[in-house]
Amino acid sequence: MSDHLIVGPGANESGPEQELVDDGGPIPTFPPRDLDEHGRLIPLSLEERAARRDAAIRVLRVLADLPDDDPPGIEGAMMRGIDEARPHRPLFEGMY
Repeated sequence: MSDHLIVGPGANESGPEQELVDDGGPIPTFPPRDLDEHGRLIPLSLEERAARRDAAIRVLRVLADLPDDDPPGIEGAMMRGIDEARPHRPLFEGMY
């Protein structure tokens, strides 16, 4: 079993964003790149470029270790959620 994990709520829950964690601790995230008055990207410093690169490599290593299988019941919950949002025309009635 890997020590890599995702900490935080699911994508449809309110709260802070998810945080990826590996053996080195939390993997840093970065804000979107800044633009100048003409809409062009402002160049990154060498230090920030290296930090972003190192974080991206750490994320790719964590993602490679995450399982591909969904938790039990997630597919049925997804189908029920879609049908509840459109009761006049259910798509998955009888499939969950």
